[in-house]
Formats: sequence, C-alpha cells, structure tokens
Amino acid sequence: MSSLEIDLQNRSKYEDIIRLINEYGSSVKETIFENLPDELIVTYQRIREVYIQETTRSKGRVDINSFIQLYANIPRVEELLRYLLLATVLFMGFRNLRNELIYKIMLRNYSEISRIISNPSYSLINNTSMKILSDYENEGIKGEDVQEVSNAIHSFIYGLRKLTRAYGTTLLRWIPKFRDINDFEKALPMFYPPRANERRKRAIRTFIRWVSHETNLPVALGIISRGSHRRYTMIADVYSTMVTIRSGAFLVLNNEHTMKILSRIIANRNNGITIKVDEVKGLVRATGRLSNDPITYERGAFRIGHDYCSRLKCNECPLNKVCMKFTWVNIK
Repeated sequence: MSSLEIDLQNRSKYEDIIRLINEYGSSVKETIFENLPDELIVTYQRIREVYIQETTRSKGRVDINSFIQLYANIPRVEELLRYLLLATVLFMGFRNLRNELIYKIMLRNYSEISRIISNPSYSLINNTSMKILSDYENEGIKGEDVQEVSNAIHSFIYGLRKLTRAYGTTLLRWIPKFRDINDFEKALPMFYPPRANERRKRAIRTFIRWVSHETNLPVALGIISRGSHRRYTMIADVYSTMVTIRSGAFLVLNNEHTMKILSRIIANRNNGITIKVDEVKGLVRATGRLSNDPITYERGAFRIGHDYCSRLKCNECPLNKVCMKFTWVNIK
C-alpha cells in the first residue's frame, strides 16, 4: 500500500513528483551516450562544450548558421550524427528488440559500422548485417532474421544518399534548420524502413530526443531555440509508464480517465493489478507535457523505472520521499 495519503485537492504534491523526475532526468545521460566509441565521445563532449560556451556568451541567443560553422570545425560531427541515426534505424531490424544491447553491439563492431557511415554503399549491407546479427544472437537472443537487419540498413543508406545527393546537404546542416518538432518528425521517415508502425514512431522519436535538447546533443538548434522541444511526444514505454503510474505523478491531471485508473488501482491493492501501456499512454504523455520538458521527464522516468522501480528498490529511489508507492501495479 501507499505510504502517503491520496489528496487530489493538493496538486502541488503531484507536481513535486514530476519536478523530481525532471531533475533526475537532467542529471543522467541517455544510455547511447554512455556507449559511444572513443573516437565519438570526444566529438559528443566538444559539441556540448561549444553549445554551452556560445549560449552563455550570447546570453542564450542562438545564431544557427554560426553554430553550424562552429560544429563543422569539430572532427567527426557528421559521423556522430550518422551513428546515432543508424542506432535508431536498427530498432526496426530486430523482432526481439534490446536497445542497450544494440548500442553495445554497435560499439563492438564500430570498425565495420564506420565504413558504412563514411561510405553509405549498398555493397556493404550484407557483410555489415551478418556481423551485427551474429553478435546480437551470440548474446542469447534467437528468432531474428538477417533480412530485417538488411532492410533497416538499406533504408538508412537510401535516406543518407537522398539527403546528400538529391538535397545536396548533410545531417549537420539539415537538422538545425527545422523549427517545428512535428515537421522534423515528418521528415525523418526517409531514413527508416517504410512500415508505419509503433516501432518506427519510437525509433524516430528517440533520435529526435537525442538531438533536440541541450542536455543531450544540441544539434536541432531551430527546435531548441524556439522551445519546440517542449512539444515532443513521449514514447511512453513500459519503464516511463511504470514510474508515472506507480509514483502517482499522473494524479496531477485529475480528469475522468485519471479517476478511472485510480479507482482500479485502489480496488485491487490487495490482489495486484496489471495495466497495459496502451490504456494509459495518453495519461503518461499528458503528465510529461505538464512537466514543461517532456524530454527530460521521459529520460528521468525511464531511468528510474529501469534502475529502481522495476526492481522495487524503493529505499534507493530518488522519488522515495514523494512517491505514492503503488507497487502492486504491474505495467505490461
């Protein structure tokens, strides 16, 4: 049972939960940035340093063209952006998706992947696909299809070739020009396999999150400078949903849907209850939007869910003092 009283009139109680999730999200890195090849870690750090230095010097104002030029002087910037993009495109290549495992496999196979990033040639697809899949399956994951991996890499190459040849530009010059996050999301599918499903949305939004926030890799300068990242649509996966519901953060909404979910939670506190992600996805996204920074909210909720909530490490959790502790709720 919850250790705290439910008081729907005291909105500040649930706002405090959201605030702490955001603060935690601002204090931790995205997992991909903890698994970059050494050659790209320096690039990642340098971009962040330049952004902080220049925004501090100009008191927050962003001259996009000036930033692009400064970034262009940093070695391997385009390679880093392509590496991040490929990581999310590969989400489409595996049926039994393990995000963190993909990052580790890319790191281990960087010499092979760097070839396809620097020279996006269709002739490299088969060899790269086989190496990535073999490494993935060596981790004990079965039932994968090399054709799916190949299709993902093919789409990545097709998109890059279209960008550089048809549009005559690069990711570094293309990404900062977007001012609206929804327009950015609509433009990105050219790099991904043409299947309009939830997995593609998740992959695309992951890349958006990585490049559209100053605490990640601040390259989508038009979006960041206009505050459009605050309109980011959360993925709302199992972990971020788990934290939003179990902590009681969603109670800040206090609408009809919230009351229905809360009633079910209370009625089943002795026997436990399973709530499907799709049932509460709207509540999770609305809660993230109320935080005024859904990108840091999602990162914080995911990491808390992954590291603490899923393992019931309540005493160690950064939300321990404010969480409603609806630990009998399972998210599926």
